[in-house]
Amino acid sequence: MNHLVRIGRISRLMQIACTLYLVLAPVMLLVIWLSFETLGPRWQTLQQLPIRPEYVGTLNLVLGAMVSALPLGLMMWGVWHLRMLFGQFRRGEIFNDRAAANLLVFARMLFITVLISPLISALLSLVLTMSNPPGQRAITLSTGSNDLGQLFIAGLLLAVAWVLREGHRIQSENEAFV
Repeated sequence: MNHLVRIGRISRLMQIACTLYLVLAPVMLLVIWLSFETLGPRWQTLQQLPIRPEYVGTLNLVLGAMVSALPLGLMMWGVWHLRMLFGQFRRGEIFNDRAAANLLVFARMLFITVLISPLISALLSLVLTMSNPPGQRAITLSTGSNDLGQLFIAGLLLAVAWVLREGHRIQSENEAFV
């Protein structure tokens, strides 16, 4: 089987996966916030917080949804570009400036999302405990080994995208001399 055919098949699958993410991620986030009493405490981001359901009102939920929508929006923007990248790969457009640019956008969005995740966690803790009685409110700031792994992957993708972009620039210069 031809390598380009394999690349096309895998790219098609990845395009489908990206599309599923773009559709399901916001739906899942909405479901979590609409069913907060049952699903909220199971959400890993919120498990460490002293959330008292009797004090979590509509304002808390709306603000919490807005705060959690920020990193989701950034990742959706990145995944949209990743979806376009796999579309290019599917069509056999592998080494060009647009492909590198799409990979670069995804890598930047991943990097930014990972960097702001402790801040998002702190804002969520503030928003969800601000109605608690004094002494039972919390602001938590946390990072974990997953964040370090994601930063490494984002940095790796940034480096690859920059190398691809530079390689395309050099190739374009060489073609102009011929």
